Amino acid sequence: MLKKVFSLVLVVSLLFAGAGLAWAAEPIKVGAPLCLTGPYAGDGLGYWRGIKMAVDELNDAGGLLGRSLKIFKFDTQDFAPERVMQAADQLVGNDKVDTIHAAWAGWGQDVRAYGKYNVPTFVWDASINSVTVFREDPKQYSNWFQLNGIELDIGLDTVKLMAELPYQYTNKKIAVVSTDDSWGLEVAAGIKKGAKDLGWKVVVEEVVPYGTREWGPILTKIRAAKPAWIHLEIVSSPDLITFFRQFMKEPTNSLINFGYGLTLPDFISNLGAEGNGLIGETITIPDPAPTPQAAAWVKKFRELYDAAPAAGSFAVYTGVKMWAAAVKAVGSVDDYDAVNQYLASHKYKTLEDREIYFNKDHYIPISVWPTNHIQIQDGKLETIYLNSGNPYMDHKFETPPWIK
Repeated sequence: MLKKVFSLVLVVSLLFAGAGLAWAAEPIKVGAPLCLTGPYAGDGLGYWRGIKMAVDELNDAGGLLGRSLKIFKFDTQDFAPERVMQAADQLVGNDKVDTIHAAWAGWGQDVRAYGKYNVPTFVWDASINSVTVFREDPKQYSNWFQLNGIELDIGLDTVKLMAELPYQYTNKKIAVVSTDDSWGLEVAAGIKKGAKDLGWKVVVEEVVPYGTREWGPILTKIRAAKPAWIHLEIVSSPDLITFFRQFMKEPTNSLINFGYGLTLPDFISNLGAEGNGLIGETITIPDPAPTPQAAAWVKKFRELYDAAPAAGSFAVYTGVKMWAAAVKAVGSVDDYDAVNQYLASHKYKTLEDREIYFNKDHYIPISVWPTNHIQIQDGKLETIYLNSGNPYMDHKFETPPWIK
């Protein structure tokens, strides 16, 4: 009898030990190079939340191929070229991560930095510079995937969205202010081209550095020109907030579009209802969401972080899920060539019930994953236009309170 009991205990112990060994296997390592400090830190927070949410869901569902996942972070700060290379060498070269999920990653330098390692790399750069580098050697850089379009197309799309708003413009004049980096300059170029194509005219065009706080000279030009629409493409909440407050001292009857900047987490938290009427654009799940799955995702995000999804949160979340689906299909985490080939050749259905894919240049065209037009209403971001299907749905544009 004692021998039977001992045998039973031994069998049970071995079973538990085996299960423990299976889960205790080396975790799959996920690299997350993000701007956690510096001028883009507000953006970095939104991306981190999306990546973590996706990884946590995979772990809660039993991991990937029977293994848990572990995130390795690296602060890319302002993603200067040397910092981007350090991130790649640390995360892939030293930490041996199996995939990279970044956001603003380097506008081209990231393609070279991660291209030498071949691990599947996802970015949210919207960068023609990155695409240009990719085109230099598509085979070498076949592991690079951009989760959005390019800046010029975003600028063109912005003009289209603004022109189709249910609003009676008093003229077709635009003021465009952008930062002196690739993102700002290329989006501004797209707006200028789109404006010309649609018969609008850019009457004020200014380029500023990050950290601009005194807007008097530029506002003087804007007030003299009286444009129907003012566009600022600046990824910095303090810059945008100081512009708006100085504008409001003597406002013109102009719509104000802060583009991508409107979705920065610290922008809406600092300005709130004071910013009612401001407009912006980004790729994210509209709220109310178009499908039950998407609505559940938005609800979960809000519960987890006590905040609305930031620009890119859903995109980088989706990037993690796309990679996981490819790994499952291939049956291997570290057969990077096979995973990259799968990603380049297969569509993926998002929670919005939309099929997205990477084109031959490894980015998702804006026509495939369209932009949401958003506005601050009652201190919250509200979707007012989605440029697909029935664009206005039940969303309502509100004339800003400063327009008389």
